[in-house]
Amino acid sequence: MQALARMATVRPQWTAVRDARSALGLEGHVLLHAGPPLAHPTRPPSPMLNSAVLSCLHEGWAHDPVEAERLLASGAVRLEPSYTRSVATPLAAMVSPKTTLVEIADGGRRYHAYLGTGAGPQQRFGSRDPAILERLAFRENVLAPGFAELLDAPVDLLSIARAAIREGDDLHNRLSSATTLLHALLSTRKAESDNAKAALRTVAEAPLYFLNVWMPACQLILLGAEGEPHCTLVTRLCANGETIGIQISALPGQWFSAPSPLVKGPFMKGAPDNPQFGPATGDSGVIDAFGLGGQGLRHAPSLLTAFSAWMQPDDDARARFMLAGVHPILETPFALDASLVKTNALLSTGMVSPDGRGLLGRGLSAVPVEAFTDAVKACRVNKDARHR
Repeated sequence: MQALARMATVRPQWTAVRDARSALGLEGHVLLHAGPPLAHPTRPPSPMLNSAVLSCLHEGWAHDPVEAERLLASGAVRLEPSYTRSVATPLAAMVSPKTTLVEIADGGRRYHAYLGTGAGPQQRFGSRDPAILERLAFRENVLAPGFAELLDAPVDLLSIARAAIREGDDLHNRLSSATTLLHALLSTRKAESDNAKAALRTVAEAPLYFLNVWMPACQLILLGAEGEPHCTLVTRLCANGETIGIQISALPGQWFSAPSPLVKGPFMKGAPDNPQFGPATGDSGVIDAFGLGGQGLRHAPSLLTAFSAWMQPDDDARARFMLAGVHPILETPFALDASLVKTNALLSTGMVSPDGRGLLGRGLSAVPVEAFTDAVKACRVNKDARHR
């Protein structure tokens, strides 16, 4: 299969950090969100609304949350899907013109992602904690120049991912080994400034930090399959808290969606009182479409234990059956094929409170099989039309 072979040749590298204005040409009062387009962009789900309010304050578009909400409700600040600008956005985070992005490259091809701010309050968790504003300023003023100094040479991501898989990462919900390896590699670079030292500390303090570069790396790999006639390999998989959607190789740009399923798992210590499972949100489903995360839980014994109450005994066989090949470097099954999805595919992802109170923990979400069967049907219709 040519599409699978093209995916296998992609070699993503972390090459730079840039603000969204210069990297994407993002201008005006525009915020980018994860997932397919929202049904009503002026009325986003509570976690996204909270993040959007904070972005308005961070940009200086509003003086207080009330003014920010008014701008969002009127459409004066527009919400657009981040995939339209080649950006991967985690959970409920927002990308605004000031946002520092990572740049992942393979030759002349590029994909970007929201640069994480490290430990502590996080915009991606969807709360309205004002301390997040301090973290966003820290990213732009300290982490951006710090990582720019550390990236005096590209960082090869597949080599880190290969080692981390062998150390127990699923590379979606568990990335501690990959993050440790990333920190070790960056520690070999010149880190003479206070900003560079702060960037290194930030990586060391946040066990999931590798996610920020791995999401766009997986997306870049999957897009290598885009545009292959009659091919049902999944090239995008993401959710916005309302709907979850996929795209396939043969039909680029066409979404096949279903209601966003709940993310279920053990609640973490310190979760808000009376937590309720929330719907899947974020662009990180691309990792599961690659073949890791929910399709690669065999690699992460700690997650298998934590998620056992929400898994079926034959989960590993289910996951392997849905994947089209074996990656030549990672040496693990990869490439989710919509035509092979007979039961729900799984996401291994974060849980955010649906009422905007923040992070609840990590869990599993079952992508409805209807999205995949609809994609396959559309592919067949398109094939038949071409032969008429």
